Parts: sequence; C-alpha cells; structure tokens
Amino acid sequence: MFAKRTLPTIIAFICGVTVVFAYFINVPFIQDRAQSILRWQAVIAVFALGLGAVNIIRVHVSNIQRSKGQNFYSLALLITFAITILVGVFLGQNSTAYKFIFDYINVPTGSAIFSLLAFYIGTAAYRAFRAKNVEAAILLLTGCIVMLGRVPLGAKILPVSVPLTDWIMSVLNVGGQRGVMIAGAIGFIAVSLRIIVGLERRSYGGE
Repeated sequence: MFAKRTLPTIIAFICGVTVVFAYFINVPFIQDRAQSILRWQAVIAVFALGLGAVNIIRVHVSNIQRSKGQNFYSLALLITFAITILVGVFLGQNSTAYKFIFDYINVPTGSAIFSLLAFYIGTAAYRAFRAKNVEAAILLLTGCIVMLGRVPLGAKILPVSVPLTDWIMSVLNVGGQRGVMIAGAIGFIAVSLRIIVGLERRSYGGE
C-alpha cells in the first residue's frame, strides 16, 4: 500500500508544490529544483511512451491469438509498427525509406481519418440543427448564416451574411472559446490539486 499509493502521493506533492512555488517565487534553490523536476518529466514521458508501445503490442498480439490469426487489422498494425521502428532506428529519420513511410503511408492514412470526421460532423450538425427549442433555433440560424457567409454562392444569395459571419466568428465564437478554455483550465487546476494532495485515487490505480 505504501509503495503503490502513499509514496507516489508524497512524490507528486513535493514535485507539484515545488514547480508551483517556482512559478510564483523567484528563489534560486526552488528554481533549480523545479528545472530538475521538469527535466525528469521529459525522461519519464519517454518511458511512458515506451510503456504505451509495449501495451499496444501486448493488446494486438492478444487479439491475434484470440482470433487465431484472422485479425488482419491487428496484424497489419504490428507489421507496420515493427517496420517503422526498425527503419527509424537503423536507417534514421532522414532516410529515403523512413520518408517514404511517412509521406505515402502515414500522411494519407491521417488524411483519410480526418476526411471521415467530416461525415460525423455532418450527421452531428444535422441532429443539432433541428429546431426543437429556442436554443436549437438560435444554433440553426447562426449555423446557416456562417455557412452562407463562408461560401461565394452564399454571399451572393445573402450579402449581409458576410459581415454577420465575420462578427459571429470574431466576437461570439472567440468569447465562447475563451469560456471553454477558462473552464478547462480551472478543471485542470482542480484535478492537479487533487492529485497533489492524494484525493485523486484513479491516478494511482484506485477507484
């Protein structure tokens, strides 16, 4: 129990308090300790990345074993994963083979995934734009104005949509984004404080 929960809580408390104090208090000793902690953070992040890679391999090997070799997606992931690592380690990131993998496999795959998001966004917009109440009607009207103001044909149909779109994007949209960012920052601070004082048990494997 001490090694699993108490010791990580003590380490998180000391590191978190040190970094917070170093941000607000200009004391050379605290500043040096905070810089050392931040450097250790980069080292731990590298090990966490390696742990994630090992977990990916373990999960997909288990999928292949359960499907008796019929899970082609997991098999393709493991093969490309191994080839990319071997090429990057032995030939380097500037090699022709590595650039080929990045330019002709990674980039098109990422583009295909992001292109699929357009259809999900379209269906979500269709469900959200149904004017069931006043808020949904305002959302529908605002969305129609923005869509008209962003395309040349819409600007011809409704010329006033262009300045309205600029106002919506620069005033309403920015205000909403700032509100979301502030709320997210407050939530991040709250979770960080809970982790530092040991109240967030899920960070240490609890419930």
